[in-house]
Amino acid sequence: MSEKARIVGIDLGTTNTLVASVKNRVPKVVPTDRGNLILPSVVALSAKGDLLVGGIAKDQAVTNPKNTVYGAKRLIGRKYDSKIVQDLKSYYTWDVVEGADGSAAASLGGRVYSLPEISSFVLAHVKTIAEQFLGGPVEQAVISVPAYYNDNQRQAVKEAGQLAGFDVKRIVNEPTAAALAYGFNRGLDQKVLVYDLGGGTFDVSVLQVTGNVFEVLATGGDTFLGGTDFDNRIIDFVLETFKKETKIDLSQVPIAMQRIKNAAEAAKIDLTLIPNVVIELPYIDERKGKPIDLRVPLSREQLNTLTGDLVARTFQLCDEVLTEKGIARSLIDEVILVGGQSRMPLVQQSIKDHFKKPPRKGVHPDECVALGAALLGDSLDQIDSVTLIDALSMPIGYALPSGRFRKIIEKNHVIPTVKSFRLPPPSAPGGQFIEMDIFQGDSEQIVDNEYLGTVKVPASAAGKRVDFKLDEECLLHVFVEELGDPREVKLSTRDTPETLKRALADEMARRPRTEERSAAERGGLFSSLKRLLGG
Repeated sequence: MSEKARIVGIDLGTTNTLVASVKNRVPKVVPTDRGNLILPSVVALSAKGDLLVGGIAKDQAVTNPKNTVYGAKRLIGRKYDSKIVQDLKSYYTWDVVEGADGSAAASLGGRVYSLPEISSFVLAHVKTIAEQFLGGPVEQAVISVPAYYNDNQRQAVKEAGQLAGFDVKRIVNEPTAAALAYGFNRGLDQKVLVYDLGGGTFDVSVLQVTGNVFEVLATGGDTFLGGTDFDNRIIDFVLETFKKETKIDLSQVPIAMQRIKNAAEAAKIDLTLIPNVVIELPYIDERKGKPIDLRVPLSREQLNTLTGDLVARTFQLCDEVLTEKGIARSLIDEVILVGGQSRMPLVQQSIKDHFKKPPRKGVHPDECVALGAALLGDSLDQIDSVTLIDALSMPIGYALPSGRFRKIIEKNHVIPTVKSFRLPPPSAPGGQFIEMDIFQGDSEQIVDNEYLGTVKVPASAAGKRVDFKLDEECLLHVFVEELGDPREVKLSTRDTPETLKRALADEMARRPRTEERSAAERGGLFSSLKRLLGG
């Protein structure tokens, strides 16, 4: 083993995870124990109580759906009571429950696992794979995250890496890593747009690549728009078609749902290459003791109709990012596709139509993020090797008593950075403490943003300087002036801050009580509000 500590780059994906390493300045993806380059991001508990990870866990999902966790990346770092988690949990065959800290968690075999724990099992397996392939210990890693992840989600991924035994040297945004894999040592001077449509998230970033300097000009995205949503459209179509034909609702049959999920994903992939498929699942159910088979034809044209709005949403986000920075589409030199869902013919044709140029070939959509993360890791101790200038994807600020959001660090601000302001007085006259609830998000109202934590300091600190510091990983650190020197304050977390309770109550009161409001919206908001208020 060389004296230099081994460091790997990891793309912890919603569907699959990859690990890459660098040798002689060339990055390569490390094959798994099954000889594949990708490891399914799946964790399961077998009937015997054994913990299974990767392909072996995915293989037994049909017969053990309740104890097979997939897609954890979509929920990691999210509060269980959030509307997003409540809306999505019905699409999982495993039980999404509330963890000890109020975050979304998984129940396996009667035990509750935090989602950082679930992800750590995948990362620990990846660590073992890398060590076996490279012939020695691997203790350091650079792990990628969606650019549109908030602080809670980034912290959760870093925690997962640490639980897996890694010294996590850096958290890097996935589009930035992909651009690094594309432009490293190529001597380019280009504006590139990274279109990253993965299993669970969509990110878009515009970067200026000048030599080995990679500057993020603007970024945006949606952490709940990805290949899984395309799969869900097919699943819903299959369920609806089968119900019309047989009057049987399979949505509450876990084993049937897992089979349909697998078939939907396979059909989507097949339709990338061929125009028509038939989803056939023999003995999906029975009636009066007789087996009933499922047979649903699906064409590429039908798939485009089912998912066209999802694709359109990605280009809406692309345009928003470009508009924010005043960048014309014509100024984009290359469009780089990242993520397996970007292989969809509708996506590739839409890229040509939207940007008047085909996407860049030669950048592997599945591998480029892991390769870029490995390149970054390899360059961390080398002077002038790679310079990354990243940007904040969503504003960070604090809640005002009115429920409005005061932004302290604006979206697309270059990081690392420090922004300062003065502590307001206690919200209640004569109060002994100042409690400042910190949020992150694009909305002017805190009810629509993500609660990150609370700063609690004595009332005597009113008027003192507060520093919001974002490091190079886009992680937030809060410092409060104390005797002339800043002191870092750890964010405490509460299930629901009073300001958010009031904002939710006001939001409910403002909404018209009409029959036109959908049952899903009405029930989702009411259930969330009731839980938050302890009802």
